[in-house]
Amino acid sequence: MRKIVKSLGVGVAFAAIAGGCALASDNLTLQTCAAIASGISGTAISALYEYIDTQGQGLKMWFKTHFSKRNSDIFLSFSYLYRIEVDGKYLMVAGHRISAQYQPVGGVYKYYDEAKPFLDSIKYIVHTKNGNTDETDDLRISVKGKYLLKFYEWFSGMDNREYDPRREFFEELIEPGYLPAEKFKDFKYRKVSVHNVGLTYSEFHQEDEWIHADIFELKLSGEQKELIRQAVANYPEKLCLVSPDEIKRRAQVGSDRTNLGTNAPWILE
Repeated sequence: MRKIVKSLGVGVAFAAIAGGCALASDNLTLQTCAAIASGISGTAISALYEYIDTQGQGLKMWFKTHFSKRNSDIFLSFSYLYRIEVDGKYLMVAGHRISAQYQPVGGVYKYYDEAKPFLDSIKYIVHTKNGNTDETDDLRISVKGKYLLKFYEWFSGMDNREYDPRREFFEELIEPGYLPAEKFKDFKYRKVSVHNVGLTYSEFHQEDEWIHADIFELKLSGEQKELIRQAVANYPEKLCLVSPDEIKRRAQVGSDRTNLGTNAPWILE
């Protein structure tokens, strides 16, 4: 709806300018022709704006993906993270791929088999530089810049991909036995923000990247908060609670002086 309103606004503005010029003339024929031209130009400009502003990513992104980055490989990582607050602090879990690091609960979205025809059409490449060779259905992929906005449009439509964030919660907290499954069969969450800074250059991957993370806030009962406190006490090498200040500074926490992951500050955005 916001894009429609913006597009209509652009069209109306140009139509008003052209119409004003026409009304300033005493020639009826000129007035009529100008009015028609203003309507056509307004509609055309509005349609053009709608086309290039795909998914609200703006003109800068459109020009990059259609020109300067058109044939460049772009690394994509589309994920979700949990903001789990207990006593003014936030729950972190030990990372699996990067040793000696705590990070928010969450992970990369997965796509379903039905998405393969679309992904094949944009010539995607499974990204395995992080060692995820056993998780080839992750939305951690590379595509050429010219397909970037097409991918984002597909992702936003939520067709043939995972969009419920429960899986990572169970994989990281329930399956290892940190929290009892029966007490977390039903839990409430809401989406509170999105981490998305557009195209940036990754020194680690040595290529351009687009990192997107949906941030979900967990709504906990008093009993569930107490279970989390107990889990942190029972598994100090796997779980920790950190303050907003520690997250912002990515301070070292835990008995082994473990660092917080670069994605930890995202849950505060």
